[in-house]
Amino acid sequence: MSTPSNPAAVISVFFDNDCAICRREVAFCKTLDKDQRIDWIDLRSQRQLAESMGAEFEAAMELLHVLDAHGKMHIGLAGHLVMWSYLPGYRHLARLLRKYPRLAAQCDRFYRLFTRLRPGALRRIDGATNLCEGSRNE
Repeated sequence: MSTPSNPAAVISVFFDNDCAICRREVAFCKTLDKDQRIDWIDLRSQRQLAESMGAEFEAAMELLHVLDAHGKMHIGLAGHLVMWSYLPGYRHLARLLRKYPRLAAQCDRFYRLFTRLRPGALRRIDGATNLCEGSRNE
């Protein structure tokens, strides 16, 4: 699945580049994606592209969205598993969580809880710095 921004990409990951946590995670993952098989799409600067590919802005700002090579959208931990499948070192984690669905379900619940609590917790910790505040308000 090639995309306008990366013809070599196999999957597309939609992320919020205004979120410091998201930006750091994506920057790290990009260092692992040496073959550039992942198209990293910033939801804010490439909103129309993201929406044309099936990533609804509000929903994608809440939880990670990943479009696989077959055009299926994976959300939350399921999206991480697809993304990790293309990253050296994380492939084993993706395989492990697929092998143990109960563990994956617990991880998904934790991830969803974290995404709900993240903006307020970071403001309290960092003294009202807007690390991820935009993820709920646009």
